Amino acid sequence: ARLVIAMSSFAVTSAVAPIRRARHAHVVSPRSAVVAVRATSSSKRKDDDNQPNSNQPEATNTSSRRGLLLSGASGLALVDASSILSPGSATASPSSPRVTPDRVEDGTNVQSVESRSPGKSSNAVQRKSPYARWSGTEANTSVGNGSLFLSPMGVGTWSWGNQFVWGYDESIDPELEKVFVRAVDAGINVFDTADSYGTGNGLDGRSEVLLGRFLRDYPSKSRLSGSLDAKIARQMSVNIASKFAPYPWRVTPKSVVQAAKESCERLGKDSIELGQLHWSTGNYQPQQETALWQGIADAYDQGVIRAVGLSNYGPKQLKAVAKYMAKRNVPIATLQVQYHLLSRFPETNGTRETCDELGIRLIAYSPLGLGLLTGKYSSQNPPPGLRGFAYKEVLPALPGLLDVMRIVGNEHTNKRTGVPKTLPQVALNWCLCKDTTPIPGAKNIAQLNDNLGALGWRLTEGEVFELDKAAAAAGKSTSQNIFNTA
Repeated sequence: ARLVIAMSSFAVTSAVAPIRRARHAHVVSPRSAVVAVRATSSSKRKDDDNQPNSNQPEATNTSSRRGLLLSGASGLALVDASSILSPGSATASPSSPRVTPDRVEDGTNVQSVESRSPGKSSNAVQRKSPYARWSGTEANTSVGNGSLFLSPMGVGTWSWGNQFVWGYDESIDPELEKVFVRAVDAGINVFDTADSYGTGNGLDGRSEVLLGRFLRDYPSKSRLSGSLDAKIARQMSVNIASKFAPYPWRVTPKSVVQAAKESCERLGKDSIELGQLHWSTGNYQPQQETALWQGIADAYDQGVIRAVGLSNYGPKQLKAVAKYMAKRNVPIATLQVQYHLLSRFPETNGTRETCDELGIRLIAYSPLGLGLLTGKYSSQNPPPGLRGFAYKEVLPALPGLLDVMRIVGNEHTNKRTGVPKTLPQVALNWCLCKDTTPIPGAKNIAQLNDNLGALGWRLTEGEVFELDKAAAAAGKSTSQNIFNTA
């Protein structure tokens, strides 16, 4: 009973946690930043077909499906998440096709991309610099010693079933399926989900259920030209990345393995490509932590999951779990953390450096700052529900950062269409330049198209520097997930 109360307390804290207050640096005027940005921008840019921006529909503040426990688990500091895998073998996923936003509309095939060579060392070397130089071609990244190849960007499905924060309603399921099909057609092969995404009143695990259904029906819904076999091959390339919540009743290794098996059932799959511990219990129940580690490793050894991932682990706990997994000969493929312009904690608390040392791929959840970086919200127009309350102190500091983002986006205006890069595209491209795999959410085709417009180009190193500086000058950041460990 005490543990349940403690967990509920953590959940409440997560939902209404006071905003972390960074020191106020000297505020740089957006106008003065123009000179610096333009001076460091490349004078010659490759045109790309970017999508027009679109406003995201507002979520409604509805009742929670399993109470504040899940609000804290997935909650305001957590990721847009979802994923599902294609049915089939445990062989390495084939390279996913090139992600090009506009080739899908006419049903043409997208191009194949090169994949980064598998192996732990290659991942570590590529992330030595805080700015990842781009080869000019979008390529898949090998993780887990070559067990999986992840597309440059994924799709988070936290909102696919969550009513409390995102106002999910079953009436949007047809649109969500269009988003899934369009994303896979465009070459996206990472869909992040969790067993806690969609809870209560018959909606338990709703995100996983939807992903399983969409994946199963993909070949018949795909708009790509080509044979049915080609569409099935595309289906088989999808990587589902699901997370298992360390609920208070999951205190044995077998309970973690069972959680993975139950996710497989909802997804309609024999195994899940990437199985992840949703958060660490090191902050409040360290005894449970050992069982979680053993359980996720057992699920890997039994073939229930093909690769192991973590979420919301800090550098100290990450090193501890890595030491355990090394003894079990289980590679850690990925770590999910909140990582965006308003949450740069992974750069300052040692998380990124530790991942580089261990060869672990960083997945950036909530890369759009739960909507704050889209330009849709302000002090006069806050996000609905808990987001508006939790981030009310961040909103006044947003205009300066958003202005610099607009300046940078204008520097990447498409010469053919005259359309600049949108704020979400700049925010997502910043994550790509930090050598992460961002997993933005999308509840409709317009949002997905806008996200896809972040691919096929890169910010210059100077632009990334100016964005970092503008974020620091804002002096505010979103609250870190309450379950994130040291």
